[in-house]
Amino acid sequence: TRLVASEGGKPDGLEGEIPSVFVPQLPASVIESHFHFGVLNRPESVRQLLASPALLRQITSDFVLVLETDHVLMQPIPNLATRTTPAAFTFGYMHAHASQDWVIQRYWPEGSSASLDPVGPSPLLIHLDQLRAIAPRWLNFSLGLRSNADAERVMQGWVQEMWSW
Repeated sequence: TRLVASEGGKPDGLEGEIPSVFVPQLPASVIESHFHFGVLNRPESVRQLLASPALLRQITSDFVLVLETDHVLMQPIPNLATRTTPAAFTFGYMHAHASQDWVIQRYWPEGSSASLDPVGPSPLLIHLDQLRAIAPRWLNFSLGLRSNADAERVMQGWVQEMWSW
């Protein structure tokens, strides 16, 4: 099932090709106030999905695969996730270092660069219970990093939502 953030949560015409769940995208004013970063719709759409019993009924698995729209799958992805451990792709450019600790600790006081896995939320296989637990912080961290010029100086802007994960 495809989760889509669209204007007013309206269908986009592709729902006949793939089962789809539609939620309203963030208002333009929110996106504009966060440096026009539309990727903020990813954690927001997941938040809306998890808050809606009606939408959740459309999810037929205990595990969720989170993908970006530009990912192409050449073969089936094995579910390497468990109820307690998600499975995600490691990104070489996501390795944190000690010079970033002050930003990390602003949003995760007990954390450090040494505690972060070099992964983002896509591709990601995760149990719904784990997604419920992390989704609120994912959105809050994403909004915080995208409104923080100091964070922009030490974390590439285009991956800040990934860092928030």
